[in-house]
Amino acid sequence: MRTGVSNRCFDIAQWYPQISVYDKYGWHKDQYIGTGEFHNDFGDFEVELEIPRSFIVAYSGELLNPAEVLPDSVIQKLEEAKNNPEKIYRIADFSERKITDEDKTTYITWKFIAKNVRDFAFSAYEKYIWDAVFWKNEEHPYGGVMIHALYFKGNQAHWKDEAVKFGLHAIKFFSENFGLYVYPNAFIMSSYAVGGGMEYPGIVFIGYNITNSPYRGLFGVIVHELGHQWYPMMISNNETEFAFMDEGFNTFITTLAFEAYYGRKNNLLDTTKWFIRSAGVSTDERENNQRQYLLLAVTGYEEPIATHADHWLENYPATTAFYPKTATVMFMLQYVLGDSTFSKLMKEYYNRWKFKHPYPEDFYNLAMEVSGNKDLRWFFDQWFHRTYTCDYGIKSMKSKQIQKDGKEVYETTIKVIRKGRAVMPIDIAIKMKNGEITTVNLPVDIWLNDEWENEIKIELPSKPVSAEINPDLRIADVNRLNNTYPFPKVKISIDNTIPLSQIIAPLDAYWLRLRPSIWYNIPDGFKIGLKLNGSYLDDVISNKLWILYSVRTNNLDFYLNNNRRIPFEISKNTFTEFELFKIEGRYGGGFGLRKRFSKTLTIPPFHNLTLKVQLFKSINNNYVDPIYKWDDGRLTRLILGYTYFNYSEILQTKFSLSFESSTMLSNFNYSKVYSEIVQKLQLGSGYTISLRLFGGYGNGSIPNQTKFFIATSSPIEQLYVPIYRSKIFPADFRKHVEPFGGAGLRGYLDQNISDDRVYSANLEINFSSLLPFMRTLPIIGNIFKTTIFFDAGKIWSQNERTSFKNIKYDLGFGIKTDLIKQMSSITNIFSEIGLNTIRVDFPIYVSHPLNGEKRAKFRWVIGFDIGF
Repeated sequence: MRTGVSNRCFDIAQWYPQISVYDKYGWHKDQYIGTGEFHNDFGDFEVELEIPRSFIVAYSGELLNPAEVLPDSVIQKLEEAKNNPEKIYRIADFSERKITDEDKTTYITWKFIAKNVRDFAFSAYEKYIWDAVFWKNEEHPYGGVMIHALYFKGNQAHWKDEAVKFGLHAIKFFSENFGLYVYPNAFIMSSYAVGGGMEYPGIVFIGYNITNSPYRGLFGVIVHELGHQWYPMMISNNETEFAFMDEGFNTFITTLAFEAYYGRKNNLLDTTKWFIRSAGVSTDERENNQRQYLLLAVTGYEEPIATHADHWLENYPATTAFYPKTATVMFMLQYVLGDSTFSKLMKEYYNRWKFKHPYPEDFYNLAMEVSGNKDLRWFFDQWFHRTYTCDYGIKSMKSKQIQKDGKEVYETTIKVIRKGRAVMPIDIAIKMKNGEITTVNLPVDIWLNDEWENEIKIELPSKPVSAEINPDLRIADVNRLNNTYPFPKVKISIDNTIPLSQIIAPLDAYWLRLRPSIWYNIPDGFKIGLKLNGSYLDDVISNKLWILYSVRTNNLDFYLNNNRRIPFEISKNTFTEFELFKIEGRYGGGFGLRKRFSKTLTIPPFHNLTLKVQLFKSINNNYVDPIYKWDDGRLTRLILGYTYFNYSEILQTKFSLSFESSTMLSNFNYSKVYSEIVQKLQLGSGYTISLRLFGGYGNGSIPNQTKFFIATSSPIEQLYVPIYRSKIFPADFRKHVEPFGGAGLRGYLDQNISDDRVYSANLEINFSSLLPFMRTLPIIGNIFKTTIFFDAGKIWSQNERTSFKNIKYDLGFGIKTDLIKQMSSITNIFSEIGLNTIRVDFPIYVSHPLNGEKRAKFRWVIGFDIGF
């Protein structure tokens, strides 16, 4: 059974054995596989439900005996709604009704008939709030459609009037553009059991917690699920094999419904919210579909859209292909065919395949037929059966002034290059000095013989100043920075710290976000400055610049970082990094290369290799406590690293191995190797056991800034965490601050020595709440969690022999909160300074306390990282 039962609300679907479909490819006996729905056939259903009379039932099809099961007031209201089309009516509010024992024990029979449907589903609940509106249509077999929205008292603030209004828009818009909705009712059900949305003939289930702000999710889910009444409820493709023909086609028409209701631009997010407006860019459902596709395409982990639903290597590429990529491809098909021909195609698709089972080739052939027998095989092959990417660019634009027919004209030559394997017709918009814009078209034919460069010549009445390929964004180009000439587009906005880049990042421009910044440390006092974040498609190019000025000391600090993704055709999952900084008494820079080896994008195991070349030097040690003092001199070093990550349902494993060595130009001559393994065992109910093993071995003149510490991370590691980097807390508090790392012996923060060699073990038992074995507490719930820990290890110099004598250890408990981490979906301001959590550990027992101290004593340390 799909959906389920919750709070006496019964959402019932897929509750009986399905009948196998016989079509042109024979019998289809595929079982339900999750990523694709059943392949169902059409039929007429006669259903009788015997249930207590306290329940109100929503259903597929038509109710045959309303007078026997519905209150007279409901029948009257429904009739009134039918006589006043497109006016919203409150049919009933049962949320406060008194239900008697007799109501619960007296059974009545609801009788239904559903014609030409591929399934039957229903919902039953006792305390619905019920809105309805009637859409009148003279061509409809029932004279129109009654659209119902049934919801709960707890979410009426979002559903009242709005849900049924969204449903009316969907049924009306889709019927007018993609074929008539033929069923008498359309029920929109709020559901406790469904997380997102689920569709069945004439009835859809919408998750209880979905709202319409800041993301217009309630509109989107309602409209999307109702869109499934076309694909696959009336045009029933084989979703077990080709899920894109319903999910993707439906995502496409849902996007058009967004645009028809909210407008072509700024239709995805609630623009009445200040943090949406302050982002300064369009929030566009059409562009968001394309963005989600492109974010996957640049990784190189795509699989063809037409891959069978149970043949995908992983879920993320599958859902991206089924939903946003297919919608994007449909917009490109609309562009290739032209709007009117495409509209004709979609209506003919409905007329020809309603209540039938089309396959991809049926849609392809129909598109070619409707277009006047154009050969579109190149289009369907590259976009549905391959993972070619499209990347056009303007290589150059030159013009010269000539006389022609007594007039001055500019003979202009534009060279266009193709860097991706996909071919498309393209438009080039040319802006002239006089302000006019003219557009030239390059047909697809000039690319079909494997051409990688083409040249066009055009005579213009004014000097050309810029050009852009498809400014309408109707082509899914993976790199639009080369689509404009002479310079890439740049869009500037205020950085409101809300992590929305994967929803609102512009497709056609480098996105520069800036914001004022303030920081504090004891030597400099308050520092003011500016932070700039620039990126294209999230991580294709990513730049950061942080500039801070101290009013007290006149010090100017900065941090500059550049990350670039290497094209996957050259090396998949490979990035370069460059940094340059002068930060609070230290300066340096470096270059890095990192690469992940994995069969899939999201499913481990992951193998990561890193290479870093770095330079550091301290010019002022007043910013750090003496224990973290940097040794004088220039440090240049090379780091080679390997990490392995894997997990199962109960065990998570992370292993790292690093080799570090000084290089030429360094004032220090050393080498060291260190390794860490972390294993987390899931015990169920939120309880975990974590084990960390750490070891390091160094030789030579290792500077203090990169030595191993018995209780904390090294000064160089702390340099990259602003909250740990310098003195920002008072001294009495600072002596309790523990940046986890090194040997990780929390009880030895007050004797945090550093040296050349180390081994240690850390064990934690993590509980799911503040009080062990109690899941939640009044008011605070499970915001706080308790940990019991044991740390043991040793640190020694290279002049000493390795031994297992004099091992130090500690034992204690800790309290941590994930509240800060949970806020990361609201703002990234905490994570950027290294404040990822707050944990307070109490190492109440240490084996080797300071002279005069007891082994068992109240001690505490605080950290702002997750530990391990």
